Amino acid sequence: MLTLADILPNAEFMAARRRHEADILAAKAVRRLAVGPNMTMLFENLGTCWWQVQEMCRVEHISAPEAIQHELDTYNALLPNAESLSVTLLLEYDDPEQRKRMLTALLGLQEHVWLHLEGLPPAKARFDEEQFNDVRISSVQFIRFPLHEGAAAALGDFHRAASIAVTHPAAPLSVPLSRTLRAALLDDLSSP
Repeated sequence: MLTLADILPNAEFMAARRRHEADILAAKAVRRLAVGPNMTMLFENLGTCWWQVQEMCRVEHISAPEAIQHELDTYNALLPNAESLSVTLLLEYDDPEQRKRMLTALLGLQEHVWLHLEGLPPAKARFDEEQFNDVRISSVQFIRFPLHEGAAAALGDFHRAASIAVTHPAAPLSVPLSRTLRAALLDDLSSP
């Protein structure tokens, strides 16, 4: 869990930002999964959430401890834990008309995203209910995949298949989790 003690003052962060950015970009690269041409998942961890808090403080000029704590509370909710993986799902459409059409067509997506780990029941994604309505869904979704007992062992056993599946009629997709991603997720699950 991130605390106020983990957050650098803005001036100190700016002085070291380039170095931190390289580390975070590398961490995000192994945790990014292209599910399809317009759907990307970023599996969150302590580092990616720390970066988001630091960036919010920098961009919004946040320095008051209570305002920083609000950001910490928001991003701590995105940390993975022993019971679940945390993902930021991005629905990316460059063309505004296509974006509008697809965010409407993808209504009900929250019922159609699954983590499959061979030998375990599929884990249905839990979406943040505040991010969608009856008209269209948001292009950024925060989701969690609950982990069944034995999920860490299944992730670490590269002889067992692991994948993300989207069963929504407007975007049926399936993609395997790479060994690199699986190793990163295992590392995140074992971090305090």
